[in-house]
Amino acid sequence: MRTTVDIDDRVLAVARSRARTHRITLGRAISELALKGYEAQEAEVALGGDDFPMLPEVDGHVITDDMVERALADDA
Repeated sequence: MRTTVDIDDRVLAVARSRARTHRITLGRAISELALKGYEAQEAEVALGGDDFPMLPEVDGHVITDDMVERALADDA
């Protein structure tokens, strides 16, 4: 998609460098950088209370308190 945007000079310089290094278009480089920023922001949202990192859910897999207690006992 073509559009006109106002891009910070530093971002443009990084995107141009990335485009040259990876031999991709400038638009593709800007898109990749934007997606990396978005993914980093989404990863921050995955933090639980007190910035405790939470693993993504896996359907059908539940970790119980008993499982945690057994794992801690095994490490002792």
